[in-house]
Amino acid sequence: MNILVTGAGSGIGKATALRLAHRAHVCVADINGDAARQTVDEIRATGASATSFQCDVTQRAAVKELVEKAEAIAPLDGLFNNAGISIRNPVEKISTAEWDLMLNTHARGMFLVAQNTLRNMVKRQQGMIVQTSSDFAVIGVPGMAAYCAAKTAIYSLTKALAVEFGPLGIRVNAIGPGPIDTPILKQNRSDEEYRQTVTINEARSPMGRLGKPEEVAVVVDFLLSERSSYINGQLLQPNGGSVIW
Repeated sequence: MNILVTGAGSGIGKATALRLAHRAHVCVADINGDAARQTVDEIRATGASATSFQCDVTQRAAVKELVEKAEAIAPLDGLFNNAGISIRNPVEKISTAEWDLMLNTHARGMFLVAQNTLRNMVKRQQGMIVQTSSDFAVIGVPGMAAYCAAKTAIYSLTKALAVEFGPLGIRVNAIGPGPIDTPILKQNRSDEEYRQTVTINEARSPMGRLGKPEEVAVVVDFLLSERSSYINGQLLQPNGGSVIW
């Protein structure tokens, strides 16, 4: 089995790549090539098999090359479409450049990776895709308008792909994690701001804590397996009950 994981240099992507490596060769892709190689080193240290790739998912040519190189190793059975970023700003301060970067990385990037991966999945009449959306796809959050819009776009894309490709033997689902203790949670926050964020999220969670990347990886592992053979077009939310709907 061969599975491609984007955004696998840290956080949820890295934790998932490490977990999937127990049963598959993992193609580890990240915009940070050094981070991708570090993930591969950790996988290989366990005796498992993985290959690293540097890729900016917003660039069509780069994505095409990534998928071609991954497919050259072995046909892709699964894709964890996970690369993403976070930008926090009040609406009045969101620049056009920030808005474009957010939507390009999430909506455009995930579309390009899925589009290129689906071509060979269609030929084989089989495949599994999981895309990283967010709880923010279904709730509103102050200061996160661009992020919410991008994550909602991913959820809508997931549903459209599930309906279009389900008849061809391909399942497409999304995860809506949060709050998870990952590098993105610390991004552009001081130590004090990070501690405040953790305290707020812990108070909102019925479980009283943040989730771990490994707890999300378990969900992705399930969705990229035959154990979830009749789950398609869904948003599964490993969030400790912080959002229930």
